[in-house]
Amino acid sequence: MASIRPILKSKGVTKTIYIRFRNGSKHDYTLTTDFTINAKDWNKNTNRPKTTIAENKAIKSSLDALCSLIQNELNKISLAGLEPSKLWLDKIYNNFTNKESKEQNAEISFWLNYIVKNPNLFENSIGEKGLSANRIKQYKLLLNVFNLYQGKHRYKIIEIDQFFYDNFFSWLINDRFFKHSTAKKYADDIVATGNHARRFKIPISNELSFIKRPKDKKIEPIIIEEVEIQKIIDASLEKPYLENTRKWILLGLQLAQRVSDLLPITENNIQYVNNLDGKLIKCLVFSQKKSQETKEIVIPFDQELEEVLKDGFPTKISSQRFNEYIKEVCKLAGINTLTSGEVTTTVIINGKKEKRKKIGVFPKYQLITSHTLRKTATTHYYQVAGAKVRSITGHQKEETVNIYVNEERSRKLSQVQEIREQLKLSKEQKKALKEQQIKTQKPLLSVVN
Repeated sequence: MASIRPILKSKGVTKTIYIRFRNGSKHDYTLTTDFTINAKDWNKNTNRPKTTIAENKAIKSSLDALCSLIQNELNKISLAGLEPSKLWLDKIYNNFTNKESKEQNAEISFWLNYIVKNPNLFENSIGEKGLSANRIKQYKLLLNVFNLYQGKHRYKIIEIDQFFYDNFFSWLINDRFFKHSTAKKYADDIVATGNHARRFKIPISNELSFIKRPKDKKIEPIIIEEVEIQKIIDASLEKPYLENTRKWILLGLQLAQRVSDLLPITENNIQYVNNLDGKLIKCLVFSQKKSQETKEIVIPFDQELEEVLKDGFPTKISSQRFNEYIKEVCKLAGINTLTSGEVTTTVIINGKKEKRKKIGVFPKYQLITSHTLRKTATTHYYQVAGAKVRSITGHQKEETVNIYVNEERSRKLSQVQEIREQLKLSKEQKKALKEQQIKTQKPLLSVVN
């Protein structure tokens, strides 16, 4: 018969309560509990607190329940032919006090997963509650990478300090071969996770708010020049999927949207909207999904947009295939100037194939992605319209509640019309100036009679 009884053995007035577990001659273990009691309130005959005050009654009740639980668990393993151990006894107590859950809730991986599961509780880049689908995806990737880093060690939020940050960043660069910006993003997101956990009263390091981080390495964006856009328009493409891709490229260069907002656009997005003069204008109207909130974008049809869509909208395509086919179209269009940039390549890490970015000089078509379209359109618009380009790109924060929706939409429409007209005028002026230069250029050689 097993003996399971609470005991006191520490010195001093306030003593820790232990559980003495004995089962035959082989098993004699002592469990340290979180209960303490004044020695004068302990009944040596019953090995329980005296029930003279409510606090002691509660401790006695907990000790009775714990001893009963240990006995029940012993009966279970005995029926299974197993024997008790100190680890077995500790696990019973941790489950009894919910200690394992409390400790787990202080782990970095717990909070990374918590953010993924509860994105609406956390602020996004514009200070509003709700993370975008892309941001959630980034946290999922970070959780996988971080679990590789920590292995069997379970890092706690309180361990996020300068030493931790530097080691994690170094591991990302040197062991996992991530580029500087990706490694910095992952390491910075660990700090952000610590700040999120702090709001839930999880203990943090005193250094968390003062961690020094590496500077961003500025990389010049890849832009498709106007002469290269014309090459795409003029390129001979024999395969239907490449023709479809070209149409998406030209549409992307008009709309300046992220691929996640561009590819869902269909003829169903055509609406007629009143401008500020009360005139109905044919427009593309769609929602830009930057976070849990959405932002409406209104772009009027003009001659260039009508030209792109004269044969109808391009057919549906995945972002992965789109990024593959863009390079194929641009290669056939002869966009092959040697250009500094990054391409995705395959590396072997611990015997496994991984995708990583490689910095170098490559034919330009290898560097062009769906996001290049947004950067290109934004750059070209900005050159003629300045900050007003945000009416198209959606970079500027807009009011989320506006009871005068039609007026707001008309105001946006007017701004976008103006921007696109300015761009069209700028192109025409450049063309006219070039033609004038050709006409007025004097011949270098003359005919001698």
